[in-house]
Amino acid sequence: MINEKKFKKFDKSQRSSFSYWFNHWKAFNMVAMELHVWKLKYLFHDIEKPWLKLILRDYAKVQKWHRLHNAHHLEFQDKKDWEAMVIDWECGRYTKLAAPRTAIEEAMYMLEKHEMCYNDYCNFIRTAMKLGLKK
Repeated sequence: MINEKKFKKFDKSQRSSFSYWFNHWKAFNMVAMELHVWKLKYLFHDIEKPWLKLILRDYAKVQKWHRLHNAHHLEFQDKKDWEAMVIDWECGRYTKLAAPRTAIEEAMYMLEKHEMCYNDYCNFIRTAMKLGLKK
């Protein structure tokens, strides 16, 4: 079981910091290990964000670029990486003040708010259940 006290929770204004990225990276990898699905590629999770922040300066632009170009985000237009998305959403509650829900709770919330289509919801929930997550 992951100890939430190991992580600092950041508000939205702090998410552009290296400290946030590093805490999120640790949480992502710990959740992947806890679910027994860790892969070498997870060492590179969101690795471009600190570098893009140095170049683009504006975190909103970094975030938009990141979401459009990474398969673990709903905005990605090609084949989505559902497993990495589930891990990402599950670890959010450890590092984000604005994300207190589990991955499954967040998916339900997104579906209810029409920010996630039904097909994406089904794929997400199917993957979450395969990983052993519960509401």
